[in-house]
Amino acid sequence: MRALFAFRAPCAAKIEDFPLAQVCFKLAGMKGVIRWRRAIARAMMVFVLAHHGQAAVVFRDLTEAAGLREPLLGLMGHGGAWGDFDGDGRIDLFVGGFSDRPNAEYAPAAGPVANRLFRNLGQGRFERIANPAVETFARTSGAVFADLDNDGFPELYVANNARAQARRGGEPQSSAQTRRSQLFRNDGGRLLDFSGPSGACPDSLLTARNIGALDYNQDGLLDLLLIEDRFTRNPRTRLLRNLGGLRFSDATQEAGLPNDLFGLGHAVADLNNDGAPDFFIGHANRLFLSQPGGRYREAAELREVFKHAPADGEDWPCGAAFGDLNRDGRLDLVVSAHAVRARNRLFLNDGLKEGVPQFREITREAGLLEIVPAKCPHVEIQDFDNDGWPDLYFSAAWLEDGQVTPLIYRHQGLQKGLPRFAASRTVKEPMVYYPAGPSGDFDGDGRLDLFLINWFSGNWCRLLRNESPERHWLQVRVTGRRSNRMGLGAQIRLYAAGQMGNAQALLGCQEMNVGFGYASGQPAVAHFGLGDVTETDLEVRFPNGQTVARRAVKAGALALIEEP
Repeated sequence: MRALFAFRAPCAAKIEDFPLAQVCFKLAGMKGVIRWRRAIARAMMVFVLAHHGQAAVVFRDLTEAAGLREPLLGLMGHGGAWGDFDGDGRIDLFVGGFSDRPNAEYAPAAGPVANRLFRNLGQGRFERIANPAVETFARTSGAVFADLDNDGFPELYVANNARAQARRGGEPQSSAQTRRSQLFRNDGGRLLDFSGPSGACPDSLLTARNIGALDYNQDGLLDLLLIEDRFTRNPRTRLLRNLGGLRFSDATQEAGLPNDLFGLGHAVADLNNDGAPDFFIGHANRLFLSQPGGRYREAAELREVFKHAPADGEDWPCGAAFGDLNRDGRLDLVVSAHAVRARNRLFLNDGLKEGVPQFREITREAGLLEIVPAKCPHVEIQDFDNDGWPDLYFSAAWLEDGQVTPLIYRHQGLQKGLPRFAASRTVKEPMVYYPAGPSGDFDGDGRLDLFLINWFSGNWCRLLRNESPERHWLQVRVTGRRSNRMGLGAQIRLYAAGQMGNAQALLGCQEMNVGFGYASGQPAVAHFGLGDVTETDLEVRFPNGQTVARRAVKAGALALIEEP
């Protein structure tokens, strides 16, 4: 398979923009351009590395070699999730899509392609799991793996964008249109449909999009935040309380959430430092802060800050992600745009004032002012080059000669205390987009990979293995005892070795969460790039206030932290 090259040159240019490349193309003639393109790409990558001292972000398309291309050909994909459903230590993959369109739209498949579950076999290979309960036809918009019963095996929640009544005849399209969201219980690695008995998939929940897993009332059980879009009559996002035994009840009103809350993507984090999760919902662009007694209030003070002025009828804020972009220990916010001319936005967290995080927009100052000529539904804050600074990834890409280059803005460091970013190349047409594209280290090599979920005919889903030059890294997995077993909501801080608790020596800060961005589920693992740092001090604060400290933690490993 051909490598996908995306490197950071001083002008963020394409290979063809370099004079050396232009001369070689002319000498080679048209018949030799493809061969020369590969050779020049490798040569120019070496040139950039040698002359600018910056590591490249390199992805290789392993879709076919991994056994994922053929089972997903024709899928009109929209949602998916990584998660270790069988407990073997390797993250597995669920992929879902829309199955309600005419048969011809699924070519080369004969008709709609059902949702798929794949087991990670290791060595870069996956196998399809033939599970009729999971392989349904629906209008699947998102998915997440979350351990809802604290048994160590994550359940699978699939958000289906259902209609009240079928608008097309014929099967499987007709039933796909009305299929509600689904919860699959995990019995030791076997997924069983538990939608009805659970109460987690109410018939009244129609146009579901994203799923949040969070312990809003701090009882040690993960609850569900089910986000419904506005494209239905009386949209209503729901907060479902986990009663235990995989039973749920609607706690939306009890928690003080409004009945008119709609959205697309979301992000969860404890922003007001009370140990309980707060959350931001994209499209509505509303932030909700936890209050005593398991209640919420909207941060109405920030409505003007997050306000979005649409350029047209399909210009919607969409995905959201929290992350510390300037090493101050506070979680900043990035919001992506579902628009053909996407205006993604970045908000810096300046700290609390009377219990409210003070966000201010720094999109221009951070280098993100340019309009992306493609939709950017999904977003993540992750360190893809392991240089120690988190990058910004949006699910838009360039598709050229069958190669996919994802849109990643690499962190350039701080300027006057503000984070600066630069795209790997000039952001201009033509570009494509993928509705979902969760990150995850599927091969365990310490570099974050991507699975891009394809919607359009003529293209297909892509497993992109990160083969960037090796730098140091650390991954952290948390196990709760009194807190939820997945450790969601735990805050993780890395310090320079011997500098535990020194704010000036902070190397990174993350909160453990899954399902952020849009339509995508990530594994419950916090990934930190470390650059040249070989050991760090590690501090984990659980939602209940318990803290675990580990000193002189060696890089290049998965640190397993258990709640006391």
